[in-house]
Amino acid sequence: MRDRSPGTRGSIRCELSGFVGRRAELGRVRAALASARLVTLTGPGGIGKTRLAVQAATEMRRSFRDGAWMTELAGLRDPGLLAPEVARSLGLLDQSASWGVATLADSLAGRQVLLVLDNCEHLLDACAVLAGALLRACPGLRILTTSRQVLGVPGEVTFPVPPMSVPAEGQLPGWDSLLEYEAVHLFAERGAAVLPGFAVDAGNRQAIMELCRRLEGIPLAIELAAVRLRAMSPEQILARLADRFGLLSAGDPATPRHGTLQAALRWSYDLLTTDERVLWRRSSVFTGSFDLDAAESVCAGDSIVAEMVADLIDGLVAKSVLLRRPGGRTARYVLLDTIRDYGQQRLEEAGRGALLRRRHRDCYAALAAKKEGLGAGQIQWIDGLDADHDNLRAALEFCLAEPGEAEAGLRMACDLWLYWETRGHLTEGRRFLDALLGRALHAPGLSVRGRWVAGYLALVQGDGDAARSLLEEALFEANSLGDTEAAAYAAQFLGRALLFTGEPDRGLALTGQALSRHRTAADWQGVVLTLVQLGVMQTLMGHPETAAAKLEECIAECEAHGERWNRSYALWGLGLAAWLLGDDGRAAELEQAALRLKRDVGDKVGIPLCLEALAWIAASRDQARRAADLLGAATAAWNSIPASLPAPLAGYREAAAGRTRDALGDTSFTAHLVRAQAMPSSRAIATALGEPAGAVRPAPACSEAVRLTAREREVAALIAQGLSNRDIAARLVISARTAETHVEHIMVKLGLTARAQIAAWTAAEAGPDA
Repeated sequence: MRDRSPGTRGSIRCELSGFVGRRAELGRVRAALASARLVTLTGPGGIGKTRLAVQAATEMRRSFRDGAWMTELAGLRDPGLLAPEVARSLGLLDQSASWGVATLADSLAGRQVLLVLDNCEHLLDACAVLAGALLRACPGLRILTTSRQVLGVPGEVTFPVPPMSVPAEGQLPGWDSLLEYEAVHLFAERGAAVLPGFAVDAGNRQAIMELCRRLEGIPLAIELAAVRLRAMSPEQILARLADRFGLLSAGDPATPRHGTLQAALRWSYDLLTTDERVLWRRSSVFTGSFDLDAAESVCAGDSIVAEMVADLIDGLVAKSVLLRRPGGRTARYVLLDTIRDYGQQRLEEAGRGALLRRRHRDCYAALAAKKEGLGAGQIQWIDGLDADHDNLRAALEFCLAEPGEAEAGLRMACDLWLYWETRGHLTEGRRFLDALLGRALHAPGLSVRGRWVAGYLALVQGDGDAARSLLEEALFEANSLGDTEAAAYAAQFLGRALLFTGEPDRGLALTGQALSRHRTAADWQGVVLTLVQLGVMQTLMGHPETAAAKLEECIAECEAHGERWNRSYALWGLGLAAWLLGDDGRAAELEQAALRLKRDVGDKVGIPLCLEALAWIAASRDQARRAADLLGAATAAWNSIPASLPAPLAGYREAAAGRTRDALGDTSFTAHLVRAQAMPSSRAIATALGEPAGAVRPAPACSEAVRLTAREREVAALIAQGLSNRDIAARLVISARTAETHVEHIMVKLGLTARAQIAAWTAAEAGPDA
């Protein structure tokens, strides 16, 4: 779970388990980033590169004015989507058809940011090009990457992540000093999490030392072993593992740690029940995270019925094969990359890879085809798709790679058209549509739909020439095939394209024709989309009275179906029409209603449109200070996307700015703009709506749904009593370093920076009667 709320300083994922050891490595990473602008953490899978990067970024984020941001690349396969993916992780929308790296560089040029790129090895060249270009263009940028190979960029500093420290062969430290060795400390902490009361003592120290040596200090291997304490003693775990290492001792001597990890993975796999092994293999087709419904859809079959999947998932979570993602109302699960890779290897050995990937595609194609795009459940549907973005991408990539699946892929990409737009994945949507249109050559009706969808995405992205070409071609082919639905949508969006390319009258006529076709087909969604477009076009062409009737009809239709996205645009257009007709009071009310809806649905493009309109209205009412503040807030909102005010509206802004500047004078006007641009987005929206400042609450660094472990709650309660780390260690019979780790983990999970904040949180959790 991450926080990407407007005005927050960064997005680094929260971890469920505490960070153990690595203090020397953290110091070296911090020192490297202080002197170099690109640092790459290298090492084999399971060595802890990502955890070290996350911890380093978490501890350093306050050193960067604009925070630390993380892009996880494990689920990305297309190098052409690297820049849009990084932009998405930074909270930026993909609204421009220009080169993604250039747009990203423009956005970061004036910012002081730490950017973490995780799992670069399969996109090495693309990551090197991106990192080099951004570092040249953005002087305040530092980049921390994790990769099994170096990027090879000039100035890159490489930091090989070592294994955790273990006692040397033949060394026999006292049991009370064993926790100074990181591997032993990790085993003890993870062991205590699965077996309360477990600790290293004089009786088990020999087995634990030997176990950590055998596992060569590899964190993932140690964690897989520690979860077995639920059913075995350290001595039993060591004996079982020793047998497995004997079988694998003939591995490649050039990569000994790879052999060690493979042995630990195979040992963990062999200890599972038959059905748990099947679920591990099958769940490896998911990319990123997945929920229970998807697991039942994809993984059930043969010996596993859908009703068994929940219990099998619970078993795999208990054995640390699956991890539950923190936060969220719906539980989501994820496989670490190394564990996923092993599952995929076993899946291919079983000859079931293609079958499971097809099931996976069918699951997400069905989700895309739910037709909730404009219904009452539209926001939940879009949010659900966003949570499964990596899986949607993997399903479409399967359709491109597997012979005979292009038509299914094109249908799925078309079903996602509103998702591509509302969540700002325009480049990705266009790339998939272009590739699939080139392969689905024997489905003319589907190809027509693909062209008008591709044309619409090009239009939203500001690529007017490409949009017009695609939409004209789609309209011609739809009319030739007698496909009235495709013809209606192609005509509608071509009408909008013509408004922006200098033929507004023809555009208006085509939009009117599209409305008639949608009405004839009783397509309420098409009617709603066309009414709002027609109303805004008529307003901009100087006919606000005519436009108002269309927009009021659109609002009524939306309310009847529980639709909110287009209702917000109809309210915005109706407010603009009311303002042009001289009714400033009603115009302001309508724009504020539109802004509330846009805040609720998360429309990053619609919010600055409403701020702009409210600024123009304020200028007309001689509210110069408010107008200047709103113009500054709108500018900041456009910059955060990044995007700009559509050209047909530019004249209204220029007039409002000129009038406001004349009223305030240059110095005061500029001061208002600068102050408003520095305001957090949530505060700017509240100000525009006239809400009290106290109504705006900053979001925590992690979701409030993240829960502390029982031990962390114990530590938090002791902090609230005023105990120091040393006091807490003595009270709980743990080391001072372990107490410090618990405190750090509590702060990261709750997004806090001071012990007093932990105490306040504890008091609030306890409630007034505690």
